[in-house]
Amino acid sequence: MPLRDTLLNLAITAVLVLIVVLGGILLKESRPDPLSAVPVKIAGVPGETLPDEGGRPKEVAEKFLIFPRASLVESRANEADTLRIRIGSDEHIFVLYFVDALEASMNHPQRVADQARYFGRTNDKVITSTGIEAAAYVTELLKTRPFEVITRWERVPNTLRYYALIRFVREDGQRVYLMDLLLRKGYARLDGVDTLLPGDPRDLPTYLAELMSLSRKAREEKQGVWAKVSPP
Repeated sequence: MPLRDTLLNLAITAVLVLIVVLGGILLKESRPDPLSAVPVKIAGVPGETLPDEGGRPKEVAEKFLIFPRASLVESRANEADTLRIRIGSDEHIFVLYFVDALEASMNHPQRVADQARYFGRTNDKVITSTGIEAAAYVTELLKTRPFEVITRWERVPNTLRYYALIRFVREDGQRVYLMDLLLRKGYARLDGVDTLLPGDPRDLPTYLAELMSLSRKAREEKQGVWAKVSPP
């Protein structure tokens, strides 16, 4: 083959290779990066919220703060242990210390399954239907009886929700916590984050023993979900 033809073929080949490389680069740049195409808000990052949450995280307080004039904000996202509550002009979502109340939906199927195992031979439908019943019970309580929210603004991990105690004052002047009532009614299990009770003479082991006793009574008397558990 003459030298001129060889050089011509090499030149054509080089041009074709260049076209293929440039085409590949342009094609790659035209495709959206799946990790950066859509900005996603991350719960728990200052300024970033979940759809049902708002505001910036509160600083954790050294001591518990008591808010005696709180009011319930009715929401489809409320459950027996997770409640949107108004304090002054602000709304916050609070999660109860000490208890894990029955789920009222299948939004968290793993937790529903865990609860079904804990309460015995039952199923998801029993858990969620009783969870709806428990949420209605709490809603009625908070709408009809004055209550106070006690919190240090301790955040539930990866959310803008805060752990809290919710407390009622009975007609005899005695104070009772919402978690006591939930366990006694068979609407929750003893689980979750615990804390010392501010201004309460009971230490943590004593109070935990009382909660366990309330849970046992609910089981023995077949309260709440215990009435729907199949016998072994």
